[in-house]
Amino acid sequence: MDADSKQTCQNCGYYLQHYIWNRRYQYVHCGHCIHPPRTRHCHPTMKACAKWIPQDEAYLTNHVPET
Repeated sequence: MDADSKQTCQNCGYYLQHYIWNRRYQYVHCGHCIHPPRTRHCHPTMKACAKWIPQDEAYLTNHVPET
């Protein structure tokens, strides 16, 4: 299994990355899950739960901010 196909929180469709503003948006090493029950403070590299769904192209276009 390569790095892109691992089921971790950071590549789940329910994961929302947290960002801070420091003259530009910078991501921080935490986020949260929007699937009930909403797990707070997930780390991007955490092993995904049973509710993991892949991030498809529509998700990436609509939800990921440009860098």
